Amino acid sequence: MTAQISETTAFEALMEQVVPIEGGACTATVTEDWMQGRAVFGGLMGAIGVQALRRTLPAETASRPLRGLMTSFIGPPGAGKLRIQCEELRSGRTATWAEARIHADDQLCTTVTACLGDRRESKISVPPAGRPECRAPEDSRAMPFLPGLTPNFFQHFHLHWAIGKMPMSASDGAEMGVWLRYRQITALSEAHVVALMDALPPAVMQMYREMKPISTLTWHLEMLDDLEGEDTRDAEGWWFFHVRADHAADGYSAQNATLYTPAGRAIAMSQQVIAVFG
Repeated sequence: MTAQISETTAFEALMEQVVPIEGGACTATVTEDWMQGRAVFGGLMGAIGVQALRRTLPAETASRPLRGLMTSFIGPPGAGKLRIQCEELRSGRTATWAEARIHADDQLCTTVTACLGDRRESKISVPPAGRPECRAPEDSRAMPFLPGLTPNFFQHFHLHWAIGKMPMSASDGAEMGVWLRYRQITALSEAHVVALMDALPPAVMQMYREMKPISTLTWHLEMLDDLEGEDTRDAEGWWFFHVRADHAADGYSAQNATLYTPAGRAIAMSQQVIAVFG
């Protein structure tokens, strides 16, 4: 049964439940309202991995800004209790590599490998592309939460389509631009941003005529800043997510995406390999 909005567990509450235990591990509990079909919402799994690493790594490395995140979805975790085993793989003068291996029912379901890095002095600077021109949020089509039709976790977000078409609209295109923000939020954190980067359905879903299975296999996220800017803490404004499928064939799709702050500044980019059925 699909949870209603009044019964949801806020994102912050889930992050608070990522609790360290013995042996460099953490536990977490995910509720049904964060499901995506038969699996937990992938963006939440990435956020849980990052949160667990932050809470188990030595303080001097755990404080380093997140620069890159590689997530592999090995199996579909259901709602319930998770165990996250954390390990620092290597730590140097400015960068740390660490991995969180997430288990559900004693089975490995997700691995999250993070690169944390302090600022470096450099004369090289290449600014990212600006936010695409599009309709304003209030002029864009809102996607409602429809129990039993849309994924459970959609009820935690406002989603307004500004570029491209809705999923299952038989579109010829594979590009989407969507304004989005959390429904329940008090302050925006790093974990919130990680989850936002996976909040949309794959770009090729607008090419479907009817619902078909689809599943992310790998997800590579790159942070473009250390989230210290004022615009990266804007919990009330509309963030913009632009995604484009660059290739789809043989039952797989590769897509690239960029997340922009409410001020229009690119803050994160991602690449995904997606299994496409039907």
